[in-house]
Amino acid sequence: MPLTLDRRYYHATGTAAVNVAALHALFDEYRLPGDGADILSIGATMAYFEALGLQLEDPTVLALSKALDSPSMGEFTRKGFVEGWSQLGADTSDKMKEKIKGLRNSMQTDESFFKGVYLWTFGWAKPEGQKSLPLESAVEWWKLLLHNRFAGHLDRWTDFMTSEWCKSVSKDTWNMLYDFSKFAQGDPTLATYDEMASWPSVIDGYVEHYRGEEH
Repeated sequence: MPLTLDRRYYHATGTAAVNVAALHALFDEYRLPGDGADILSIGATMAYFEALGLQLEDPTVLALSKALDSPSMGEFTRKGFVEGWSQLGADTSDKMKEKIKGLRNSMQTDESFFKGVYLWTFGWAKPEGQKSLPLESAVEWWKLLLHNRFAGHLDRWTDFMTSEWCKSVSKDTWNMLYDFSKFAQGDPTLATYDEMASWPSVIDGYVEHYRGEEH
């Protein structure tokens, strides 16, 4: 059955109409022979990122993965790909490159947007069926996301976690570290840190460790 106009074009609020058929075709262009009909595997995704000029060490990868409702690292579903790009208003590689520039800018300048991506990353990155994130993985994601946002504490924090804490990272710890990084931006010496506030014990432990090293 031929595509109807409604199926070929989608208009999201605040975006230009996109050619949905073109998005399906682009998805199929990158699908590998061993992929399912509605999935881009890691290999396909790497080729797609390369075509878009997107490097894996760019935090924008996470913003795009969230926007396209990626189910797990390096994978995209047809539904998420088509609906996500429709919402973003892009149906060609050139338009996608421009939208990626916008996502990158939002990661750098829109704190609410960045926070949303940071909090989302935990559930996306943790192993399926697990409640926590392996420490090694958490450290790598922190380095990617917080490298210019943690007021000189990032290296010390990750060293503390790998040498002193040595446990997997809970959702609460992951989420609260965002708040702690904001706190540290305003008070890099942690002079006003209050152990009686509702911080996780691991952050209390880090502050105690930090103060011990400083004195």
